Parts: sequence; C-alpha cells; structure tokens
Amino acid sequence: MLLQIPKSLKNLADILPENLYVVGGYNRNHFLGIKGEDIDLCSSIKVEELAKILEGSAFEVKIKNKFVGTAIITHGKEKFEYSTFRKEFYKEGGLHTPEKVEFITSLEEDAKRRDFSCNAIYYDIKNDKFIDLYGGIEDIKNKILKTIETPDFVFAHDGLRILRLFRFECELNFKIDKPTLASAIKFSSNVRDISGERVIHEITCILHSGNRYPGYSKPKAYLRVFRQFNKFKLWPVFGIDCTKVKLKMVKKVEHKSQGFLIDVIDTVKPISISYYLNLILSEHFGLNKKMASQYINILSGYYDALNRLQNKEYFFKYFDNFPLIYKLLVHKSKYLANKYDFFYKYIISHKLIITVKDLKVSGEDIQKYYPTVKPYRYNAILESLLSDVFEGKLANDKKLLIKAIEQKLKYL
Repeated sequence: MLLQIPKSLKNLADILPENLYVVGGYNRNHFLGIKGEDIDLCSSIKVEELAKILEGSAFEVKIKNKFVGTAIITHGKEKFEYSTFRKEFYKEGGLHTPEKVEFITSLEEDAKRRDFSCNAIYYDIKNDKFIDLYGGIEDIKNKILKTIETPDFVFAHDGLRILRLFRFECELNFKIDKPTLASAIKFSSNVRDISGERVIHEITCILHSGNRYPGYSKPKAYLRVFRQFNKFKLWPVFGIDCTKVKLKMVKKVEHKSQGFLIDVIDTVKPISISYYLNLILSEHFGLNKKMASQYINILSGYYDALNRLQNKEYFFKYFDNFPLIYKLLVHKSKYLANKYDFFYKYIISHKLIITVKDLKVSGEDIQKYYPTVKPYRYNAILESLLSDVFEGKLANDKKLLIKAIEQKLKYL
C-alpha cells in the first residue's frame, strides 16, 4: 500500500543525491486511516548542504536549528519539517534537549533515536516502500504503544517522551504494553527536568485529546491517563501536592484545564487558593504572567461565589471574567450561578460603574492635582471613589471626583 504524498515530494526526492524519507506521524496515521498530519522528512544530507542543493529551485530551505540539524522546506503553500539523520547524546536526567549531536548517514542508526515503534516507520519516497525496523506496522494494527529498543533506553534521558507516551495513548486510543509502562513509571521523575511550558502543553493536549482525531479517539480519553497518574502516584512530579486527584469537575466542564485545576484545589485544599494556583501555574508550569493571572482570577471567582461573597465586592474583583466563571459555577451550584448572573446582567443593563478603569479620573489625575501623594496610595484612593460611585454617593464626574480626592486623603 503506497503512501499518498504531494507530487512535489516526488520531485524533491528526484533532485536530491541521497534517498529522502517520510517519517513519524504521517506514516503512522496512514495505517490508521487518519488524514491531515504534517509531513516530516529526513535524509543523510546536512541542512546547510540541503540549502545549497535546492538554491534556485522551486523549494526554499530555512534552517530551523543547526545544532540538531532541522529545517523547514517550503514549496509554494506546502511546508515540510526536515531533519538530518543523527545520533543524540544526553546528560543524566530527563532533559529533552541532547547535550551532543552526531550527524550520520545510517537510517538504522537514526531510527534508534525515535521513541515508539509506531513513530519509527520510514517511507522511501524514491523507491515507494516502507522501512519498518521495529515492527511498528504490526503494533499499529494491534493498537499497542511500544518503545523502540528497550524502554529504559528510550525514557532514561528524556522526560518529554514519558508525557508523549500518555498523550498518544489518549489520542490514538492505543494500549501501552507492560514493559513500556513500567519503565515510564520507573523514570517518571525525569518529567521534572523538562520545562514547565512543555509540561503544561502536554497536559493540555491530554485533556483535549478527544478532539485530535474525532471518531478515532474517545471524548473522555484523558480520564484513562489521569487514572493511571492516580494509580502510580505521579502527580508530585508535576509539582502537585497529592498522590491522587479526585476527578469530578474536569468531567463536567467545557474548559478542561480549569476543571482540572478545580479538582486539584478540591483535593489539596490549600490555605490560599490564589497563592497555590500561582505556585502551580507560574513556578511549576511556567505560564506567562497575564495568562496565569486570568486563571487565578477565574478560579478565585468560582470559589468566592461558593463562599457567597457580597455582590459589590464580588463584581469589583470578577466582573470582566464572570461569563467564564459562570460556566464553571453552574456545574456546582445553579442557584449561586443564577444569583450572581442576575446581578451581572443588572450591572450591564443599568450601566453601573464597576471597574476603576471606568472612572473619569485616573492615577495621572491624582499625580497632577495632588503631586505630594505617593503613587502607592493611588489604587486605594481610586477604589474608594469607585465604591462611592457604585453606591450612588458620588457621580462619575471628573470635577466632583477630583474634589472628593481631597476628603479621601484624610483617611487613606
């Protein structure tokens, strides 16, 4: 059964002096009947040499990473990832990036750096044939995830491969063979060595794995993996302070990441929710400050609603994110969700001033009219003005607000 590839790749293979191969997910998905995966290419040609060979042709080469020998080949609107055959050498631990790379001419040696048999199938474009050194085609047929070489060889120095194993289990609806799973558990601490950004990316992919190949993977496939994490007590390697997470909200809500974090908080029961979320999202997962702050605000708003925070104080804090909070809250308490939603709609319909940014004065005005006031006091002054405006004690008029600041300075 020949691989369906763009005609341009046939032309590219004819131009190159060495055989060109398709490798990885595109081949795997061919045997699964799944279309649409990006095409990864490889050969023994180094990226600098490849660029020279294709100079002036219909193909353009942009070197992506000279150290590991990767490039992007474009042909019109088509894009292909390219890598040179290589051997990789790692330091002790689970860092995904190799310490040293050696470029080679042997396909057999290149195959040894791959992760799983289903991803180590090569397709020789020029000769129209598959090269399957590790029985990947048979494993795909049997829906089995199995490492190339020995599992310890694959997992000992690359923590990301452990997460990819569990992600593929969800996305492909495969089973992990016993030696591979046992080795993944054995080296699970290597996950700590990869960047938090890569960890959260893989966890997010696991949470939404049911969407990757609709009709093939299952909608709640992530539960299978999370139950394995529970069974083998893997959560501490992600910086989560428990060995088992009670999976409840994640099964109900549309936004799986938020639902999962609620389940973590409900399991761990931290003294300070905002502090704990910041610890997980910023320090362990490396989420950027803006995104972490939004997550913290949404989830804090969810819990403050459950604690029945007063309407004024609640919407001063959570007005901007309330539509997202509502989608979580309605699954826990329809009564509270509707109660706060009623007031949210009231604020909108009556055009109430609910945030400092909507006031007719700002910190710049305080600085202009009251230059002796220290900047650290601006926020308290503006929030006090907002409270008065919201309660109807003061009109949202710039002259009146500037005058009212003088009174505020006596108490703030």
